[in-house]
Amino acid sequence: MRIMQILPKMNIGGVERGVIDLSLFFKRKVAASSEEKIENIVVSGGGRLIPQLELEGITHYKLDVYKKSITSLLLIPKLRRIIKKEKIDIIHARSRVPGWLSFFATRNTKAHFITTAHGVYKNKYFSSVMGWGKYVICPSKVVARHMKNNFRVPDDKIIIINRWVDLNKFKFIDYGERKESNNIVSIGRLSASKGYEHLIKAFKKIVRYNPYMKLKIIGSADKSKIKYLNYLKTLVRRYSLNYNVEFVGFKEDVERVLENARILVAPSVIEESFGRVIVEAFACGVPVIATKVGGYEEIIEDGKDALLVEPGNSEEITESILKILKDDNYAQDMVTAGRKKVETMYTLDKCLGKTEDVYRLTLETMRILVIKLSSLGDIILAIPSLKELRNHFPQAQISLLTLKKYHPIIHDCPYIDDIITLDDNYKKIKNILNISKNFRLKSFDYIIDLQNNRASHIISFLTMPRCSFGYSLRWGNLLTNKIKYDYRDGPLDSQERVLNLLGIKFKEKKLIFWEKKGGISIILPDTGLIGINVSASKRWHSKNWPYKNIIKLIDLISKNLPNYKVVLLGDKDSIAAGDIIEKSFNYNICNLCGKTTLRELPQVIKKLKVFITPDTATMHLSCALNIPTIALFGPTDPIRHTVDCENFYVFCKKLSCSFCYQSKCKLGDDSLCLLNISPQQVLNKIKEIVLK
Repeated sequence: MRIMQILPKMNIGGVERGVIDLSLFFKRKVAASSEEKIENIVVSGGGRLIPQLELEGITHYKLDVYKKSITSLLLIPKLRRIIKKEKIDIIHARSRVPGWLSFFATRNTKAHFITTAHGVYKNKYFSSVMGWGKYVICPSKVVARHMKNNFRVPDDKIIIINRWVDLNKFKFIDYGERKESNNIVSIGRLSASKGYEHLIKAFKKIVRYNPYMKLKIIGSADKSKIKYLNYLKTLVRRYSLNYNVEFVGFKEDVERVLENARILVAPSVIEESFGRVIVEAFACGVPVIATKVGGYEEIIEDGKDALLVEPGNSEEITESILKILKDDNYAQDMVTAGRKKVETMYTLDKCLGKTEDVYRLTLETMRILVIKLSSLGDIILAIPSLKELRNHFPQAQISLLTLKKYHPIIHDCPYIDDIITLDDNYKKIKNILNISKNFRLKSFDYIIDLQNNRASHIISFLTMPRCSFGYSLRWGNLLTNKIKYDYRDGPLDSQERVLNLLGIKFKEKKLIFWEKKGGISIILPDTGLIGINVSASKRWHSKNWPYKNIIKLIDLISKNLPNYKVVLLGDKDSIAAGDIIEKSFNYNICNLCGKTTLRELPQVIKKLKVFITPDTATMHLSCALNIPTIALFGPTDPIRHTVDCENFYVFCKKLSCSFCYQSKCKLGDDSLCLLNISPQQVLNKIKEIVLK
């Protein structure tokens, strides 16, 4: 397994130290065991820690992945070349600019993209890429909630892994040995968010208690924070603390700072994402005082292993410092509890072992979206493809995107894990953008576009999966993997050619359906049932067998097959047609037009001895259920719209205008091609089926 960690620069900081710790962790582990080798390479804009990386034999590529500029997009091809050269399996992005670049670099590659959200991000658009990782690692519950609530990252993608401490570097010193120290320290970047002014104000009273106490503020200020640093220095002069307060600046060896500390104070006034320095202080045996903000509260059990104070409250900071200084036993109990907590929860091996688990999970997890929005018949035709996908990717999370109105018939399909439904107006550009935005957060590895219309192609493109598959017709060039459509293909042939792009072939080309569970509300006669679908659809009037032919067939059935009863089937748009046919007889026929739900339809068809239908969804469903089916074709070509199966019989009268694909016949109200299919011919086939 080969991992690329990518971050802005390798200067000193928690993120950078984490990158080195992780790289060395895997290097040591490989040397000590026979487990699968995990190798790290690092991509950054350079920095002070590069010599250490090189000394440890860790490959580093220097790219300017820290620049917030549109020109940074030019680095994407370079990242792609590194991915290919180094055979990268996973890119682990630890910051936003590297996140954007590496996300696009992994599209249409074998490399997976994951992120670590190190902070509570404010800029939603710029930071949104940190929620697009296949998994999003968060250092605390605070960050996890923020990513979920503000960036809508799904729960199943969020993994909390706390920051860690290397106990080989941060040695525990009993409080009795450090109580002679006069150093109170605070460590962090010099920023107003860290609340140092409240600590300096609190320190006035500490000096009155012990004039030899020192406050050492460890951290540097970049150019934008010089004004704040000058403000703090002004406070120090105003309070006459020049002797007691020292701005030490940046220190690389935090462990040495803590070794000589009496107390650590973390006075932050913002919602901190974690609090690594608190854990490091726990490891060293330094008593801790911190504000009740964000991740600090998750680490600290107030009064037991540290003290919590309200942010911005200098009085509470003073009281807490004095409480520790005045009670050595209390301080000793705290540091003992803190060290125990670190050994239980925050060790390097424990936390980095969880990171290793995320890497393995990333490679083991496959998220696939199949797009098949309409029509109902095409969804039934797609079921064999869903089965082949499940066989090829048995552990994958397979989702089907379809229209809401078709959910009842597909809801318990055993080959998929999830059904995502859309309304009929999904093609509106606003809806397409919203759909794609939501899907990006699901981090699909593959999108298989079996719909192949413009809207589905745009959704596939804007969702930005690792790879997408479909046909190049319409806007199919937006897909990463596409083939030319062949209009001579049958329905399963055309789907198989798309699946071939994933190395999948049909074991057998036949329609299938699963056994539906549960009863139906419709009471059907016990006698033999012959089903007739009275119409194809509201739009396709030209596919309908004329009513007079249906009426004639029913009359012939009653005379020639008296032990059989006719059942009329159709959707709500067929109610009027069903009523016309039913009223033509002075005896009862079972008219279920508009009375059967999609969920019940398979169970009703399953009870039939034979089914007569035009070219519509019920034809495919009947074949999938292995019910003898007589299909009546007129304006559409049966070769293009049927699948060879047992007990399937096609009636088609070819005329000079056959296969016109017109929704209304230009020669009259009834399609001449269908009018010429005689009821007697159909009856003869019915008799052949039921009497054999």
